[in-house]
Amino acid sequence: MGHSRSIVPARFTAYEIRRLLVLGQPLLPHGERVRRGLAWSHWRRCHRTVARDHHQRRKRVRTVARAAAQPPPRAS
Repeated sequence: MGHSRSIVPARFTAYEIRRLLVLGQPLLPHGERVRRGLAWSHWRRCHRTVARDHHQRRKRVRTVARAAAQPPPRAS
């Protein structure tokens, strides 16, 4: 490949470590892989929904707090 031996490779990323660990595991039967994949997908979508709801609730609370902190407009 022509790389110099003096080049130090970059550190492993968390994703790369995970991929390497997966390589060492025995392969599950196809049906089990599909079942686990679908279960993970369901969990992930539920987690995203909860996170989105919490984010939106926090934004609403922040908006209401700002509105309450502003003085009322003066009558002319």
